[in-house]
Amino acid sequence: MKKRNNLITVALLSVALLSLAVCFMFGATAQAQEVRLKDLVQIRGVRANQIYGLGLVVGLNGSGDSKKSLATNRAAANMLSRLGMQMKEDEIVAGTMAVVMVTAELPPFARNGDKVDVKVSTVGDAKTLAGGNLMVSPLRAADSQIYAVAQGSIVIGKASGSGVQVQTVAIVPDGGVVERETSTDFARNGSLTLTLKDQDFTTTQRICDTINAHFRGFYAEATDPSAVKLKLPPSYAGKVVEFVSELEALKVVADRSAVVVLNERTGTVVMGGDVLVSAVSIAHGDLSIQVGGANAKDAAGKENIVNVSGTTVAALVKSLNAMGVKPGDLVSILQSLKVAGALKADLRVM
Repeated sequence: MKKRNNLITVALLSVALLSLAVCFMFGATAQAQEVRLKDLVQIRGVRANQIYGLGLVVGLNGSGDSKKSLATNRAAANMLSRLGMQMKEDEIVAGTMAVVMVTAELPPFARNGDKVDVKVSTVGDAKTLAGGNLMVSPLRAADSQIYAVAQGSIVIGKASGSGVQVQTVAIVPDGGVVERETSTDFARNGSLTLTLKDQDFTTTQRICDTINAHFRGFYAEATDPSAVKLKLPPSYAGKVVEFVSELEALKVVADRSAVVVLNERTGTVVMGGDVLVSAVSIAHGDLSIQVGGANAKDAAGKENIVNVSGTTVAALVKSLNAMGVKPGDLVSILQSLKVAGALKADLRVM
């Protein structure tokens, strides 16, 4: 019994030290922004499913598929046959109907009778779907089972479609009705897995430390930089929803890699404030720039030489913009800095 009490004391002491370490870590990074765990991770198994099918849009004012579209004629003839009217494919009036691809996203935990938005896209040579009506269309998933049925009025921006650039793609709001429910077993055997939306070693470890400190135990364990395996505490047995709700509200200081994103077409530069630039001299056209270094102060008063105080990309870009540097030149300068090894960040060009 004495040995058992000693083990319990050691465990409680470990949890207390872990809580203190987490508090110290957060105090050291007080300036960093805390993010809800709900915005950093997603629960493995809680996911949407794509469903699709072929449909027939009717009621078009001469803007539907032409008689050359055999698929439309055949679909119209089959629909009328099911309604008790026997017609041949060459007897279908062209221009009033169009065959479309119907797609939708079945959300997790969708129940029988729930409604979802449906998107329709033309398959044939129809000019516009404005004013049309989607006939009953079964929607299947990858397992070929029917999970929803779609039907309803087409919405394309305006009733006539005037002013809309793309008129061959439209939506049917709440046009899909769920007919088959999907089972989501995300808390199997009393455990669940959190998947990071942006994988990072440091953020993953901080998530584990925050969860263990909040629930006062060792329940979270990082299996890799993108996943955290989590066991339900005994006090939350049979209360998974309550546990996940409390879990999502926890806040973690998310770390990130230094990244600079360039859009060469628009000259847009997006970067974090902590992206650094090593001491370097830049000569671009008739412009010379000195960033950091021992000679920066000496170069500040010379003609055509601009000294940039600080060694961050934010300070560099601010100085270049103040001097009227064009977006194209700004992109070229940052690319050259990366090649020279002076830019301490990943450079991504869109």
